[in-house]
Amino acid sequence: MKPLDPKSLKDANRSPFNLGAASLHTFGRRPRVLIAAGVAGAVALGWWFFSGSHVPPPAPRKVAVAVGKSAIKDVPYRVEAPGSVQPVVSVPIRPRVDSMIEKVLFEDGAAVKKGQLLFKLDSRSIDAMVEQAEATLRRDQSSLEKANRDVERFTGLVAKGTTSKVTLEDAQTSADVLKATVKQDQASLDNLRAQRSYYDIYSPADGRIGISSVRPGNVVRADSSGAPLATVNQMTPIYITFGVPERYIADLRAAGNDATVQAALQNGATIEGGHVAFIENSVDPQTGTILVRALFDNKDEKLWPGTLANVRVSLRTDKGVVAVPNEAVQNGQRGDFVFVVRDGKAQVREVTVARTVDGDTIIAKGLSGGETVVTDGQLSLRNNSPVDIKRQADAAQ
Repeated sequence: MKPLDPKSLKDANRSPFNLGAASLHTFGRRPRVLIAAGVAGAVALGWWFFSGSHVPPPAPRKVAVAVGKSAIKDVPYRVEAPGSVQPVVSVPIRPRVDSMIEKVLFEDGAAVKKGQLLFKLDSRSIDAMVEQAEATLRRDQSSLEKANRDVERFTGLVAKGTTSKVTLEDAQTSADVLKATVKQDQASLDNLRAQRSYYDIYSPADGRIGISSVRPGNVVRADSSGAPLATVNQMTPIYITFGVPERYIADLRAAGNDATVQAALQNGATIEGGHVAFIENSVDPQTGTILVRALFDNKDEKLWPGTLANVRVSLRTDKGVVAVPNEAVQNGQRGDFVFVVRDGKAQVREVTVARTVDGDTIIAKGLSGGETVVTDGQLSLRNNSPVDIKRQADAAQ
């Protein structure tokens, strides 16, 4: 048997069995390290959680808003409606006889006076007929004068007994016949003179005349369905016609002559001084409105027939009502509301809106006047949101 070699003993220590034992020893220490690290992390997390619970949360962010003031003031009670300008008198001029245009005695669009000659028609034929009728009348008048003299003479002769009574009666009959003939001649002449007047066409009113549809030489006919020769529109005074919802009928009638009317034109001009001249006697069932006409003097002719205007009818003045800028009023699921700023916070206040006037909203219920209301920035607000007032809007005047 060989003796043991020390070198072989050293190599035996490096065998796979010895190496596996060493690895198991090293692996047994790793779980203990991981457990210790987990315990330390849990302790640190608990310390952070419990120590942090005593720190107050950050303050809510303030919302930048613009504000205005509610005010108590006297506000006119107005009705606004679109309207159109219409002439009080508008006359289409049509011929009453068949003839030829001889003269057109005006310029298109000119101002004309009532009784001014506008058109002259060819009247030679009717003039001859008038002269013939005048001659017939004069002839029969002369015959009547002779018959009256005969009656007077025969009356004296009968009284003297120198002629028979029958002769007197025949003379009286002839005189009566001629008297009727003269009346007939006079009626015929009057009729012809009336027809002769149709050949000179005059303006029926003061105003402005439109474009003439005929020129000298044109033949015209007495046909009411055809186009008129021209149209005369009265300019002073003039109407503005508009429709008002039927709920205002009682207010219109109560206002009477105290109601004033203002018209705003498309060019930005404002016409004052109108008054309600006419209220229709029935409501249009299709639109629920009643027709109203306001009368304006229109001496400067700023109101032109056919133009559109926004009409404001002032019926009365309401005293001591609460008004806020229109921008302050918001609409939600529960109705109209405003944000009232109090102690640096915006609070929701439900309101009842009466109407709007000149950029202001009239509040019937919900505000008492003097409140600060938000006019811009409402989309970022909730009830009791803190606010930062960045701009002061103009208060309701």
